[in-house]
Amino acid sequence: MSRKVSSHRIRTVIRRIFRQIRRDRPTLGLLLIAPLLITVLWSFILTGAVSNVPTAVCVQDNPLEDSLGTTVSSLFEDHLNVTVFQRDRFDAFDELGESIQAVLLLPSNLTEGLIRGGNVTLNLYINVTSEAQANFIMAVIGNVTTQAAGEVFGSRGIQLERNVTFTVPLPPSPLDFSFNLSLVNEDIGFVATIGGIFQDILSEDGNVSVIDCDSRETVVRLLENRSAVAGVYVGADLTSTTINGEDQPIELFINGIQTVEATSALAAVQNALSESVAQAFGREGEARVSVTYIYGEAGISMIEIMGPAIIGFMGVFFGFLIPGIFFLRERQQGTLERMQCTPLTDLEIVLGYSIAFIGVLLVQTTVISLVVLYLSPQLLSSILTLIPLVVLLAMGSVTLAILISYRMKNELQVIQTILVFILPQMFLSGLLFPLSQLPSYIAMIPYIFPLTYYVEAARAVAFYNATLLDEIIPVMILVLYCLLGIAASVVKRSDR
Repeated sequence: MSRKVSSHRIRTVIRRIFRQIRRDRPTLGLLLIAPLLITVLWSFILTGAVSNVPTAVCVQDNPLEDSLGTTVSSLFEDHLNVTVFQRDRFDAFDELGESIQAVLLLPSNLTEGLIRGGNVTLNLYINVTSEAQANFIMAVIGNVTTQAAGEVFGSRGIQLERNVTFTVPLPPSPLDFSFNLSLVNEDIGFVATIGGIFQDILSEDGNVSVIDCDSRETVVRLLENRSAVAGVYVGADLTSTTINGEDQPIELFINGIQTVEATSALAAVQNALSESVAQAFGREGEARVSVTYIYGEAGISMIEIMGPAIIGFMGVFFGFLIPGIFFLRERQQGTLERMQCTPLTDLEIVLGYSIAFIGVLLVQTTVISLVVLYLSPQLLSSILTLIPLVVLLAMGSVTLAILISYRMKNELQVIQTILVFILPQMFLSGLLFPLSQLPSYIAMIPYIFPLTYYVEAARAVAFYNATLLDEIIPVMILVLYCLLGIAASVVKRSDR
């Protein structure tokens, strides 16, 4: 005969569980701290933005060498039928109609106005004795200005505003149409450069941190030694070739492994280029960009980038989870006390457990590595170099788990402690998100976690052709982490 379900007994069980949790202060604290910590970390990551991406920039763009005014003046000087008198505006019209037959005024914005697509007018004043001579002068000046525009801009039309007067009475037309020209050249040329404007705009962009370079080789070298994530090289003739309608690409170099930072830098560069062309020419325009990957390649998948880091993260996770719970049960069942009655020393006990769990972790790591290698075959050449790093990381995690298990009373506390230790490393080590995305006031926190140094060293070995000697600082920190874990476990065991 079945008994009725008693709500009273259910409430009794609920009160017992709540009372036990309330009395178990570590568990109660972890229940509150773990979700709070996770939420805060997510808020930091999701509200952060990549900024100050190191970007190497070399700008060698020169201003337009020749102004239209200078070219016009030079062509008139070489013309057989024209005698040029260089004058200022205030005395340009002296002797017009006497010894001077024409006055041509070149405004100060002549070159710049034509480049920007504005309406620029040359003022021509003629005072001669015959219409035939006036027509000849207008034809010569029109041909010279058109030729000058072709030499400077490739092809660009110029509008001439003519003011023709005749000296009366009109004498017979002269057989020689040669004339004297009073030329006022106020053209200041085009001193702005696309490269200069681009560099100014990019320097003001908070998403990148510009590193000024003096050559293309320096830009490439900074990316090769990972001092910069992106690099830009602007050649010497960008402005002039753009004006003439020719194509000279801007070279952009990218570290394709640091995808988030590279994407931010690329967006900043593209925006700066568009703005610089618009400011230089007064109209929208595009500059062609040639992209070269120093590391990685276009379309590289996230699993390929994260593969080496995932292997280490699994070592930390399982290095905490399995030894922590197993060692706690050993202590609760009295196994450790019985082992202490044997000739075994505390160091031998800790090392024995550590080596055993390292063996388990190596099996797990092998399985994980095979999956990663299947998805990212290019890691095969570096997997043997990653093994010492994984062992150091796992060894430190195992011994630290043994240390923590001394303080815990049940498996729930161990699991919650694991979450408090593991989750911050997952978010703040560079495994999932770039460290540059973190706010400045917590930028140093990732460097207290061993996984941060593993991720740095593993990616350098896997993607940047580095050796363990090249990454000696992260390696030494992992060694120190391992030794500190062993020492702390032994000292704690000796105190009991």
